Amino acid sequence: MPERPSYTEIDHTADVGVELEAPDLTSAFERVAAAMFDMISDLDRVGSDWRRNVRVVGRRGDRENLLIRWLAELLFLHESEHVLLSSFEVESIGPDAIEAQVAGERIDRERHALKVEIKAPTYHDLTLEEIPSGWRVRVIFDT
Repeated sequence: MPERPSYTEIDHTADVGVELEAPDLTSAFERVAAAMFDMISDLDRVGSDWRRNVRVVGRRGDRENLLIRWLAELLFLHESEHVLLSSFEVESIGPDAIEAQVAGERIDRERHALKVEIKAPTYHDLTLEEIPSGWRVRVIFDT
């Protein structure tokens, strides 16, 4: 199982959020996805035998839009396929698309305690910015 990302959980009224830093844009997208799923269920208990290729298209030149669409697509997979995702390997990020391999496993109520039901990532207080040490990401999720 992959290493749990380092992130700070943000309490926000009735919602939840995460804030983290990453050395590059690829890692930022991977880490925020892992943090989101760690909030949903303990990543240490999620395997990786279920796999998918994911391609998400956003508005050209709008990285924030691409980030929101990426997280929304992963939540769609979670809901529609009844899976928890634990591994995120971004293969490419362009000006309007991201391609990645994701892995996880089907939800097993005997082994997986679900902590928070995340409905959607939001644009509220969204941050995706380049900083001297890499990238900073802040996302608030609708619960």
